[in-house]
Amino acid sequence: MKTDLYTKIILTIIAAALTLNLLKSSITPAMADGKKYVTLPVNADGSINVNINKVNENLDVNIKNVDRNAFYYTSPIPVKINQ
Repeated sequence: MKTDLYTKIILTIIAAALTLNLLKSSITPAMADGKKYVTLPVNADGSINVNINKVNENLDVNIKNVDRNAFYYTSPIPVKINQ
């Protein structure tokens, strides 16, 4: 008899949690991410052509902060510096 009562209580808790989850998703709509992304043309070997114009001094390229998810779906980009 206790097993039947226990099962009913657990199933009621699960049903209540599922109902709350359903109501929560219908009340608070999902918002789109405000970040903007750009598609770049890629060469056959996977490289990207970059032209830097009008630089009269050394270019500081110290990366201090990168979003953790910025490269989640991409593979690393090899960088070769020609001097």
